[in-house]
Amino acid sequence: MNTTSAEAGGRSRRGGLLLSFVLVFCVLLLSAQAPGSRRQTSLLQSWILSAAAPIAGLASSVSRAVSGAADSAVDTFSARSENNRLKAALARQEQELFRLRAEVSQAGRERLLLASGAALPGVVTAAPVLLLENRAGLQSALIGAGTSSGVVAGSPIAVSEGLVGRVISAGATVSRAQLLLDASAAVGARIVRTQELGVAKGDGRGGLRLNNIATTSRVQVGDVIESAGIDGIYPRGVAIGKIASVARGSNMFLEIRVTPAARFSQLTDVLVLAPSPAIGAAAQGAGSAGP
Repeated sequence: MNTTSAEAGGRSRRGGLLLSFVLVFCVLLLSAQAPGSRRQTSLLQSWILSAAAPIAGLASSVSRAVSGAADSAVDTFSARSENNRLKAALARQEQELFRLRAEVSQAGRERLLLASGAALPGVVTAAPVLLLENRAGLQSALIGAGTSSGVVAGSPIAVSEGLVGRVISAGATVSRAQLLLDASAAVGARIVRTQELGVAKGDGRGGLRLNNIATTSRVQVGDVIESAGIDGIYPRGVAIGKIASVARGSNMFLEIRVTPAARFSQLTDVLVLAPSPAIGAAAQGAGSAGP
């Protein structure tokens, strides 16, 4: 009895479900044929469109957000790339401007040096001092001029105030010079006031000595000495310095200290003078004998 009742209840539920499916199908069929609020669509289509509208709106919003984020990322990347390009271009322009300013400044210094050194004999060119060297009594300089500018070994160098030294080796664009302060440097000298001749030598410590002046000399502190032109290297009449002290030595000559005319610690540019005729001829001969 109980089994029969359960079977009857199951058949009744299945019948109800079937009836519900049939009714839903009929409603959908009728709504598909019935006109909607817009004459071009059916009622079913209207329902579907109404149900799908929120989903379509949400999809559209998401699409716009993703598209906006992508565009923003592209714009940010493009802006950074352009910013880096502009920075690089600005750095190149600043370097070029620095170079041009340096060239203009150097050209201006050389013009002033040439003008101030107009009284010096046989100026060949002006040259920047690239390096000053001072070690163990050896004092030299590298200058930015060489054989391409007419510089040869033996060419004197000077500033408007006085002698600086001489070129001892010359490359195409760079030369090495021995300064008068070097312990092995020497130049024939004359005391301007008394016309006495001697030899000015470097002491390797930033000063000069005037040798071979007899104890009978009338030399005084403050006397000017200049190149005598008797050594075959330096021209005549270029200032060397002033007498700083005079003392009697242990022999027949005075001990004389000289303050250099040129300010060696502040050398930035020098004038290269024409070498003596003998040195110039030797340099020309060496050049013509080359390959």
